[in-house]
Amino acid sequence: MLTKIWIVLVALTIATMSVGASQGRLLPFMIQAALILAVAGFKASAILNYFLDLRSSSRGWRLLFSIYLVMLGGSVLAIHAIGCTLAHGGCILLSYEAIR
Repeated sequence: MLTKIWIVLVALTIATMSVGASQGRLLPFMIQAALILAVAGFKASAILNYFLDLRSSSRGWRLLFSIYLVMLGGSVLAIHAIGCTLAHGGCILLSYEAIR
């Protein structure tokens, strides 16, 4: 089972690297950042549940780590949005060509 999870994690890593390498050419910056962070959160959750065996722990621990991952991803996305706003006057729906 761990081998299958590891293969999925590798595939998701390659997918997020290709999305990130597009640098806003495929999707607007904020949608791209949100997608990458959502996949990173899923990967972190899979690592916690399968490799660190959090799935066999109590509901409280699973809830605590889930809340932590959501808060961490949301904070990073908010900081990215603030940085884009300050650097480009708002990039929530801008693409690469719009700020070039």
